[in-house]
Amino acid sequence: MTSNAWAMMLGIAMQALLFHAMPRFSRPDILFAVTVPEAVASGVGRALVARYRTIVWTGAAAALAVSLLIPAVPSGRGAFLSMAVIAGNLIVGLCAWVWANRRARFHAVAHADVRVASLVPRDTSLPGGVLFAAGPFAILLATAVLVHVYGDQAPEGSRSTGSFGTLALGVLYVAMMLTMAVSLARRSRQVAVDGLAAAAEQRFRVVNVLVLILAGYAMAIMLSVTTLESLPTFDHTLSGRVGFVMLPMMLFNFGVAFWMFRVGQGGQRAVPAAARQEVYGDATPDHAWKIGGLFYFNRHDPAIWVEKRIGLGYTLNVGNSRAWLLIGMMLVPAIAARFLF
Repeated sequence: MTSNAWAMMLGIAMQALLFHAMPRFSRPDILFAVTVPEAVASGVGRALVARYRTIVWTGAAAALAVSLLIPAVPSGRGAFLSMAVIAGNLIVGLCAWVWANRRARFHAVAHADVRVASLVPRDTSLPGGVLFAAGPFAILLATAVLVHVYGDQAPEGSRSTGSFGTLALGVLYVAMMLTMAVSLARRSRQVAVDGLAAAAEQRFRVVNVLVLILAGYAMAIMLSVTTLESLPTFDHTLSGRVGFVMLPMMLFNFGVAFWMFRVGQGGQRAVPAAARQEVYGDATPDHAWKIGGLFYFNRHDPAIWVEKRIGLGYTLNVGNSRAWLLIGMMLVPAIAARFLF
């Protein structure tokens, strides 16, 4: 078998594993993006999950069987057929999720219009404080100073456009990540009032905020190294050392993903059922979740961020106008790159 065939089979298997694990990416009383009694999720919900996973793996097995026949097809048609097989396997997984989502609705818990709030202000500070969050800007500023000092050694025509343009792009990206981190810390949905459930929720939120800040550090470091290596003074002296910084960040992100998978959304799978104090789901109405729980649209919800019902971490409330400001900010670095380079 060719390397392309093995890559396609690996892609199909990864898709199946992702769909297999998706029901686990939720709170204990959310089943296929539907809020249900926890007894249902741990009871009849298991049978629904088993049937869903049977459909997912049956589709993956069929896709793998077809992939074994592709090498016998002429090269031009084989490439098109490979894309069709991967897309077909993805469609099967999505259809299985939508089917399970509709079945889970029969056990849905009615959303309560009454909201319970804690009288104790929650901690909305950034992990590590403001100075730690501003670290990426300091890295980019230090790089700009070095470029200014050694700029005479750069090739003609690349001093401003290549160097300072790259750093300006980094500033925009870091500003975007920091704005998202601050808004997540301050304008996310608070579900539990107090106790172990609230503590787990706060810990889950802090970790997600820290990931955004570290993403800013990673981008600042990469762009700084790229900029400095364009100068003869630093030629090929930094790329070998940057791995000592980037590798721990990559391992941290992998560890965070594994931890969130273990504790579930809001960290609630690691909390005893009695400590959740009769709070159902994530305090958002099921009808506001569109396309099987993929998007959250609720104009009446002041929260900008809510916990995902498909995946790990948080997603934007696209019914909130302030969320669209963040979405627009996400596009700024890509648009600016066209003018800076």
